Amino acid sequence: MSLLIKHAHHLTQLMSTKISENTNIQLDLKTVVAIIMVTASFVGMYYTLQQDIEEAKKLPPIEVTRLEYELKEEWNEKMILQLKDQVQMLQETSDILKEEIKITSAMLQDGTEADGKFEELQRQLEELESRKPKTTVIVKEVQVEKKKKKW
Repeated sequence: MSLLIKHAHHLTQLMSTKISENTNIQLDLKTVVAIIMVTASFVGMYYTLQQDIEEAKKLPPIEVTRLEYELKEEWNEKMILQLKDQVQMLQETSDILKEEIKITSAMLQDGTEADGKFEELQRQLEELESRKPKTTVIVKEVQVEKKKKKW
């Protein structure tokens, strides 16, 4: 406890010290060199960044080529059609499963058999499963010009 009190007293003395013209600051040579190096690094990074910004302003804006646009539109159209097919298939599957539930419910209430209706519904589900749309991916190789960095 007394150590904590001594530490708090020492901190209050340091905080109450006033900085004036007569205040002496002692730094060793390594600290001064480190401060100069860090400052020089930041100044160098700043000027390099400014130079890169000016160079980027002079470059022409990147334009989307007609081929890229057409490929993107083609991909979008294919994806929309695939999603449409998938939604339709899910709706048909849902209808078949609802029919199975109805038949099962009727069988439980009546105690009768469905005379092959389950087999027909199973065949329809298998047909839907085999009709699943295939996902396609379009890949285009684009040549990129590398920019040389000045260090």
